[in-house]
Amino acid sequence: MATTDIDRIWVLVTRKLMGEATGNELAELAGLLQKYPEQNEVLQSLTRYWDIGPEKDAEFLEATYLVHLSRMQEKGYNISKPGDDFAEQPAQIKKKKKTIFLIPGLVVVAAIMILKFGFSGKSGEKALSIPESSKNEISTKNGSRTKVQLPDGSVVWLNAGSQLDYGKDFGTTNREVHLSGEGFFDVVKNPDKPFIIHTLAIDVKVLGTQFNIKSYPADKTTETSLIRGSVEVYVKNRSGKMVLKPNEKLVVYNDPVINNNNLQRETEKAPLIAIRQLTYQNNDTVAVETSWTQNKLSFQNELFADVARKMERWYDVTFEFDNKNKENLLMYGTFTTETLREALEALVFSFGFKYRIENKKVTIY
Repeated sequence: MATTDIDRIWVLVTRKLMGEATGNELAELAGLLQKYPEQNEVLQSLTRYWDIGPEKDAEFLEATYLVHLSRMQEKGYNISKPGDDFAEQPAQIKKKKKTIFLIPGLVVVAAIMILKFGFSGKSGEKALSIPESSKNEISTKNGSRTKVQLPDGSVVWLNAGSQLDYGKDFGTTNREVHLSGEGFFDVVKNPDKPFIIHTLAIDVKVLGTQFNIKSYPADKTTETSLIRGSVEVYVKNRSGKMVLKPNEKLVVYNDPVINNNNLQRETEKAPLIAIRQLTYQNNDTVAVETSWTQNKLSFQNELFADVARKMERWYDVTFEFDNKNKENLLMYGTFTTETLREALEALVFSFGFKYRIENKKVTIY
């Protein structure tokens, strides 16, 4: 198959799945698939996963099962650990040439990329094979979440608006990644090669465990929430390390000014840090800090300004506060299948404010 045909097929497949293909492009794609019928199977698989939708993505929701399992075991229930019989195994992202954006159940291929599908894996599953480079970059857009299996077998769930980078030597000479955004990690144990996550404010070192890291550049804090095992956290501009226990989270304040009981004070040269217990709502076995892994947007006693940032990533919109006083409203709530307007109406009922929606912009007044 000519390289130009490979490129063109995936450009046209991407445009078709995104609903952007013209009539002429659809006819061109049909002609290429007739010429190369072996590509039809891959297209059908992509289409099937695209139609699943995020609320039904069993692969993504496996994170919820793992969190529930750990929590129930802590309560004294005798529950066996998950085996290898999960219904659908994740695709392994091995190499990349340029940035890709992942949406639950589908890899959306940028038109500038050259993608091929290999046919190795369990039960004939198709694994995405991306040309070799010095760096692999995986991104999620606002409004989407995804699951990624790394070359060492570790699994990462990426929340909206996140990016994970790792080098071509990952799994062989090292297990180091860089995270911007939020990720839930289920790390395969390997005492000889510790798993290290680098963020702007902290570095986290583990051997094998489950934990969540939230490190969005625009947020006031960076948080590490431990579900199972142990992690070592190294806060930048501070000496030494901190070791977390299960159900603990480390909060690092990124902002030079914090709000504490309505008193403003400047931080010292080293960032302020705090260790807290994870937050649970209504006897839920999944902490608020990891509830996004089961497609829940949860918050407990958080400022409206911080909730707005979460909603921006969740619903792929932007917020603007004409009434700055509303930024300091303390809010709590959980949303699952609610639309943006339904979520806002629920918050209006509980906390009292006015809003308007114009295209993808929400104004609070």
